[in-house]
Amino acid sequence: MMLRFSILLFTLLGMTALFAEKPASATLKERETQKQIDLQRKNGFGDNEIDTLHASIIENLRKMKKLQELGVDKTAAQYLAQTPQEHKELYKKDKDGKPYLEIKLPQGQSYIDWPTVFLYDGIAYLYPKEDFSDLDKIILSFRRVNADGTIHVKEMRRLINPTPRSEGTEKDEKGEAKLDTNSDIRLEYFRSLTSDTIWPNDPVQPQEADIAMVLNDEKDPLPYDKQKHIMMSYKKMLRKIAKFTAFKLRNIELDQKQMITKILDYNTN
Repeated sequence: MMLRFSILLFTLLGMTALFAEKPASATLKERETQKQIDLQRKNGFGDNEIDTLHASIIENLRKMKKLQELGVDKTAAQYLAQTPQEHKELYKKDKDGKPYLEIKLPQGQSYIDWPTVFLYDGIAYLYPKEDFSDLDKIILSFRRVNADGTIHVKEMRRLINPTPRSEGTEKDEKGEAKLDTNSDIRLEYFRSLTSDTIWPNDPVQPQEADIAMVLNDEKDPLPYDKQKHIMMSYKKMLRKIAKFTAFKLRNIELDQKQMITKILDYNTN
């Protein structure tokens, strides 16, 4: 009997010790996770691919600018088609007179809030620096409105990167390439229940956002999972923009080659 009691007591003590360790272990894990999050926020949300995409985009814009200065786009519109076409300027200007390139992002129907179906569209606005040495600003704008129902909820979300830096030669304390922290990315949210509300396709909106926040505000940071999600979405959009600008550049380069062929295409017989 005494032996059984000793075994039972030993087993219970062992189980008690086992369960007592779990909260301490979980707490330690939580502390380590929070430590990593704090370190990430302190260093910012630098990403080598994002910096590389910024560099690729401005390089495409820089090459397009050189071809524009040669008059390739205007000449192609005048002479390549069977009949002259109206030349459309590549860059638009905002209310402050600053040039920007407008790029259409995906549009269609969204079922993410099923059963409510939304119609959505997106536009990117690229601002190059005056000397095209880098990008000056990137604005991503997404609008949506429910496709059915008596009340139409209109929303617009905007992501603004006021300092989209490219990969550079500057090194950090570890000797690695210093990345842009992206901490100053601004998020804006507009909402309206009136049918006559229209937010124009313009980078400078006439009204203030209903809600505005910064990606990595030191005093009031966004939830970490949301910060990561925003950066992943931003990177995804940059990939599309880089492909679009590369495609646009190839088209202008092709027009230049066609113009050269047209000039040299004469019959020697």
